[in-house]
Amino acid sequence: MDVSSLILIFAAMRVVIGLAPIVAARPSLRLLGFPSDHDNATARLMGRLFGVRDIGLGVIAAAGVKGIVPMDFALLFNAATDVGDMVVIAIPLLRRQQIDRAAALSLGFAVAGCSAWLLALSLWGG
Repeated sequence: MDVSSLILIFAAMRVVIGLAPIVAARPSLRLLGFPSDHDNATARLMGRLFGVRDIGLGVIAAAGVKGIVPMDFALLFNAATDVGDMVVIAIPLLRRQQIDRAAALSLGFAVAGCSAWLLALSLWGG
């Protein structure tokens, strides 16, 4: 498999992750392990906004493959976003805000995502 195909797979995965809270908010909250009393209109709105962001990040990566944006930018921007996620996810973990399972799973997604984008960057030659 060539690097462009790998990046398109990563981009598609990011879009799917983004679609999940938009089309299936309740199952997404449950899958991540958020307490049922946290399932409310505010949480769903924030999840959907997060979903839109992830869809946009996937589109940026795909645009890099097509040469619409510089590939190094697309990959680094995705990786940097995941680093930012890691930082903000650490806050409820460190403060023990009773969402440890959800935060830990989200942290796993962020670490895996960042690693994937950095791997793609190294394979791309950036």
